[in-house]
Order: sequence, then structure tokens, then C-alpha cells
Amino acid sequence: MKDYVHFSVNDFVMDEHFQAWVWHPDEKSNTFWRAWLSAHPQKAAEIEEARHILGQFNFSRHKLPEEEVVQLWKKIQGLDHTTHPEKAKALHIKWWHWAAAILIFGVSVLLLRRENNVVSYQTTFGETRSITLPDQSVVVLNANSTLSFTDDWNNASVREIELDGEAYFAVTHTQNNQPFHVRTSDGVAVEVLGTSFNVYHRTEETKVVLNSGKISLRLPTTETDEKIIMKPGELVEFKSNQVSKKSVNPDNYVAWTQQRLVLDHTSLREMVKMLKDNYGLEVEVNPEQLLDQTVSGSMPTTGEKNLVLQIAKAFRLRVVQEGNNVLLTEGDGL
Repeated sequence: MKDYVHFSVNDFVMDEHFQAWVWHPDEKSNTFWRAWLSAHPQKAAEIEEARHILGQFNFSRHKLPEEEVVQLWKKIQGLDHTTHPEKAKALHIKWWHWAAAILIFGVSVLLLRRENNVVSYQTTFGETRSITLPDQSVVVLNANSTLSFTDDWNNASVREIELDGEAYFAVTHTQNNQPFHVRTSDGVAVEVLGTSFNVYHRTEETKVVLNSGKISLRLPTTETDEKIIMKPGELVEFKSNQVSKKSVNPDNYVAWTQQRLVLDHTSLREMVKMLKDNYGLEVEVNPEQLLDQTVSGSMPTTGEKNLVLQIAKAFRLRVVQEGNNVLLTEGDGL
């Protein structure tokens, strides 16, 4: 295992294991880097900077065309080493220097190239981040979320964002009425000119809450291609190809941007899912019937351990936490 403790930002950027985690995260890499960061919190700033740098680039593999490699190798092998040994040696070195220069040039291109001007931001477990977009719209990105867009909006007909996770948007209106779209991987598209709203998209569902203004939703349903027009204070949920719409207090759904949770008959099941999605915690509840209990109130979200203790207190449960594993059982007390 590499000694990441002594890595600089540049070392992290160049590390294949780190690159794989940033560009193609999976359960194994998330588990490793979560545990490593937990054990080395002093490296969090360097990790974040390296992730941000990698997020600006879409790397691709560059190599010499096969025919050029074959020709180069033939020239090296075809040298007459017996008749002109010194010349052969010199040419051999020259060819390999040339090949090495091409390799270095390829790596330089790899590091400087930004494919399609795509800009990406990604937050870790327990992290939120405020982002100013090219049009001066502001996005607050919740924990364990990814946001990406092309930065050449001046020449585009639509300002388009791709989101995986959760984010709050405060969108500015442009003089040319340029539409603003937010898309999720399950096909939900939020279309707006200027407003504020919250989009939640995880594996199982997508929720959109409108705070102010007016937006329309295009959903990937087979029954109809009609848009859903939303008014302030409405929530639309898309789950298992089913759509539901209801009136809510939108402030409750964006309280996380102020590092608060507002609970309104919120079940323990929902809280367990939030702890997994936003903090990477694996929570076991025994007995499972406790998952259907609900509470109302509010609590701060600063610090995952403190949050777990507050949840246990709110539901009158005992808690045992070891690393990322949490056990909640019946009984008052912590």
C-alpha cells in the first residue's frame, strides 16, 4: 500500500488509484478513501484540491497509432549492429529518446486537455459546497453529490446541468431568456428561467421542491410526454416510474443548506437512508419495527457522530458506533 500520508496535491492527481476513485467511484474505493480520510483528517484540504483539479479534466488514453509503433520498432531492430556498432548504438539511443519525448508530450497533452469544456464538482460524505455558475447562478451541493456542466454557456441555447445527489439552485434570469435545465440520470428534467428550487436524486428516486418562481418538469414516463408545471410550495416525487405531487413547506427541504435538518413526522427509515447517502454510514436497526417510528423537530447536521447521537436521542434509542457501522437498539440512553 502506498504511503499517501506524504503525498502532495500533485502526487494525488497523478496516482491511478486516486484517479479511479474520483472519475469512477465504486463501493470499494469509497470505503477505502472514506476510512483513509477519517484516519488522516489533516489531508482533507489536499484531497479536496486534487479532486477539484481532476474534476476539471476528462482524461482519455493517448497512444501512438499501431502502424507508427511497428515502423519505429522495425527501424530500431533493423540497425546493423555488427558493421556499425557505434552508429547503431547512437541511433538506438536517438530513437528511444524520440519515443520518450513523444510519451512525455502525450502525458502533457493528457494533463492539459479538458474534453468538451466539461466542469465537474463532487462532494465527499458529510461535505456541502457552494458553487457559482458561469451565469452567476448559485448552487449549494449536498454531501456525496456530483454536478457537471459545459462552461461555454454564452454560445449555448440552454444552460444545462447534470446532477447526481442533491443540490439547491438559485437561478439568475438572463436578458435573452436563456432556459436553465437540470437533468438527472433517471431522465427527470427541470426546466426554468429564473427561480430557486431543490433537486434530490439518488438511486431509487428523484424529488423536486419549488421554493420560488415557476418550473416545469419533463418526466420519463411512458404514459405521457406532458410537462408538469410546479408552483411554489409544491413537491413532485418520481419513484418506480410513478409520479406524485403534494404541497409542502419548501423551507424544510432546503434546511440542509443551513446545516439543519427539519423533521416533520419523519421516519427512522428515512433518517437511516440519509445517514447512508450523505455520510456513508451503514446503520443496523434492531428490531426492524423501529424503522417505522416518526419524530418532528429540528437538529443541526454539524458532525456525523453528533448527528447520530441526536437521532438516537430523538427516537429514544441506544447507539453503538464503530467506524462507519452504527447499531441502533431499543432503550433510552446512549
